[in-house]
Amino acid sequence: MIFKKFKFFAVLCALCIIFLMASCATSVNVKLTRPAQLDLNGARTVAVLPFKPYSYYREYDVNIGRQIIINTFYQIFDIRDPDEQLALDSLRTQIERGLMDSPYIKLVSSDSVERALRKGTLNPADVYLTGGVSYFDVDDRRIEERKLIKAANGNQKAEYAIVAYWKREVSFVFRYQIVDSSTDTIIATGDYRCNTTSSSYESRKALPSAYSLLDSDIRKAARKILQELQPYTVTKTIKLLEPKTKDKALKERMKIVDEMAENSQIEKASAEFSKIYEETGLLEAGYNAAILQEALGNLSKAEQMMTALYNEYPDNRVAKGLSDIQYEIKMANKLKKQIDATEASGDLDDFDEDSEDLGDLDF
Repeated sequence: MIFKKFKFFAVLCALCIIFLMASCATSVNVKLTRPAQLDLNGARTVAVLPFKPYSYYREYDVNIGRQIIINTFYQIFDIRDPDEQLALDSLRTQIERGLMDSPYIKLVSSDSVERALRKGTLNPADVYLTGGVSYFDVDDRRIEERKLIKAANGNQKAEYAIVAYWKREVSFVFRYQIVDSSTDTIIATGDYRCNTTSSSYESRKALPSAYSLLDSDIRKAARKILQELQPYTVTKTIKLLEPKTKDKALKERMKIVDEMAENSQIEKASAEFSKIYEETGLLEAGYNAAILQEALGNLSKAEQMMTALYNEYPDNRVAKGLSDIQYEIKMANKLKKQIDATEASGDLDDFDEDSEDLGDLDF
């Protein structure tokens, strides 16, 4: 009886898996360029100023976000914790690395900005990033637990032992400003907060370094800041609709076109879906034809096709697809506006900055 129940359950699970695999919608991945999250007013050049350590904020009680500390950025700061030093160096290097080959904005060295400030000459950076650690703490904790050594057996009591292990917790808060150098106006402020804990270790000496625990968060912080400063690439997944029809021949026809889309024959698949829609009026075919035009980057055509489909079938899925296309049009227009503003300020290649100053980047 138990075997029969198990066999029935196994068959049921297998059928569910087959059904789920069969019902998985076809998807197409496309790479898109998103506009920078901040409006930098057509800035052509940017500098990343040296970041300040936690000791600076403790000793000088700077309220970043309300004050701009320009004349102190080139001081040599006393960073007492080597892990904090590594975190700051890594963050700055990754941001500069992400800006060095940017086709949208040119990275200039902080040294050239320092020279301009000292001499009172024109600042070579239209905008600059400054910031520092507003909180840094490493806490090593010894934890004791009661562990069962031997289970109770008859009249013999269970045996326990106190087992100790170590964990390291690191807290890191980085605050930053993006500043318009011509007016000393703060364009934006932000912060990145991280609190991470290591696994358990038998000895304190075996604990990983604070920097190694922060490494992945430092990378995330760099990506976040870079997305504010310049356009960036994302991968978007566009899902096609499965046909809701009992017509087996039509289902098979849709499946063949799905496979075209999966095999990167996007333009051909869109044309075939359009043909199916014209011949049968199948909503899913019309939707897929329009959404694949979005994947091709033909946003106006995609909007036109999806709008016509919605007028014929005011379905929630079509409304969502239309909204998605209109969002992409909005993003594309914003990106074009940013690029046009930068080009109006002049060609990036016309700006000749002391590029050798960037040679100290640690790759």
